[in-house]
Amino acid sequence: MQKINLEGLNEYVAYEKLDNNLDVYVYRKKDFHSFYAYYITNYGALNTEFVPINEEKMHKFPDGIAHFLEHKMFEKEDGHVLEKFPLIGGSSNAFTSYTHTVYQVSGTEKFYDNLNLLINFVEHPYFTDKNVEKEKGIIKQELFMGKDNPYRVFAFEKLKNLFVNLGYGREIVGEEKDIDSITKEDLYKCYNTFYNPGNMCLIIVTNEEEEKVINFVKEIEEKRKVDIETDIEVKKINEPENVNKEFDVIYQNVSKCELSYSFKLSINDYKIPYHKLDLYLYIIFISNLGKLTGFGLDLKEKNLINGNIGIGTNKYMDYIVPSINVSTDYPEKIIDILDKKIKEFSLNEEYFNMIKKSMISDFVYCFTGVSNVMSYLFGSYANNKKILTTDFKDFQELNFEELKEVFNKLNLDNKSILIMKPLEEKE
Repeated sequence: MQKINLEGLNEYVAYEKLDNNLDVYVYRKKDFHSFYAYYITNYGALNTEFVPINEEKMHKFPDGIAHFLEHKMFEKEDGHVLEKFPLIGGSSNAFTSYTHTVYQVSGTEKFYDNLNLLINFVEHPYFTDKNVEKEKGIIKQELFMGKDNPYRVFAFEKLKNLFVNLGYGREIVGEEKDIDSITKEDLYKCYNTFYNPGNMCLIIVTNEEEEKVINFVKEIEEKRKVDIETDIEVKKINEPENVNKEFDVIYQNVSKCELSYSFKLSINDYKIPYHKLDLYLYIIFISNLGKLTGFGLDLKEKNLINGNIGIGTNKYMDYIVPSINVSTDYPEKIIDILDKKIKEFSLNEEYFNMIKKSMISDFVYCFTGVSNVMSYLFGSYANNKKILTTDFKDFQELNFEELKEVFNKLNLDNKSILIMKPLEEKE
């Protein structure tokens, strides 16, 4: 076991790569009264073409199979796992994203019993023809409900318009034909390939002693019999730098228009690590459109937007996407205003220092609660395939000169605009 010091903070994370290549991270806080554990596989909705373990040929699996697999992991021969956690004081859930599947447990008592149940149910699949067929109807209902959610449709359409080949924007649960085509054999091939210890990570936040926790996990893993795979061959997808669609309008069952104004930027165009680029881009957008500028307040006072301007950045493979999101009754007018404003983007050192100070304060706050710590640790792992140790130091070392370098290289012409309008406005 090694202690990974989080530079600049009086904090550390215990880490060990077990003999079967499973990564285990434990963050201990003695005054925490609850615990949280994530069992993660680097496998999500994008991973549909790969060479299954112990095979030689590339195979195409149905869209949505990662999510289907997540559902089926909870069902065992002796019942549903979700019914077992409350009996030992725990609560469990799971989610599938485009790149990861995560199984969770949290609680305030019987930590080791809950951790043991989490690990064991994830490591012991039980798929039958009967229970696979039964699940198809349940997942199709989830699909139909999702398609009835206008904001979910809006989010997926935004991604479809940004990316040409990567698959972002496809239904994470799959389409109806995909769900119908999934078999027990498909699930086992996907499970055996991606639910492999070398492709997984266990992150634990607890008040228990770290070495004891890691030894507990070790004892379980030593009994696990599995073919260890460290190099999974997944089909490589080439993604052009241009957006798929520069402008689009969709009509949904909403009362107000929603506008998304997004930019597709290649991380490789910048000579700094992704996590620092992410911070600088956020600062650039906040310092020009955020509350300090009064830009959004002015639009609200003129009744041009409803609520605040949303600003965010997200990573998608080798791309980072800054987005501006607003609710408005005048989307075309807001687009004109944003077009002009973006061309006038500038830097202000006073704003930079104020935003940096606020970001550092928010980061330190991450370590005040179990769920906050877990959100930070998982986010760090998900974006970097390891937990970074320099995040706080990177915040402290943000400087105006480096910000100017990013700003001068910034090209915001590669953009995609999406408007969601009420159905009654459709001609």
